[in-house]
Amino acid sequence: MRKLINNLEGNPIKKKEIEILTRIKKLRSEKGLSQYHLGKRIGISQNAYYKVENGLTRLDLQRLIQLSFIFEIELSKLVC
Repeated sequence: MRKLINNLEGNPIKKKEIEILTRIKKLRSEKGLSQYHLGKRIGISQNAYYKVENGLTRLDLQRLIQLSFIFEIELSKLVC
């Protein structure tokens, strides 16, 4: 994650993406879910979920909606 942050420094859109990924990782941890289990719940592999959480792959809107249901928060609170 640190390498990603260093590469994106100064780009406000990318900074927002990092904030969202950090929030998702924190919520996953708070719910006690592993990357494997959360990936399985949204229909992707653990490896694919790892790539999402580390900024190598982006989540589409459908997956973000699924995450908001899993975390029991509004979508806007997940991404804003």
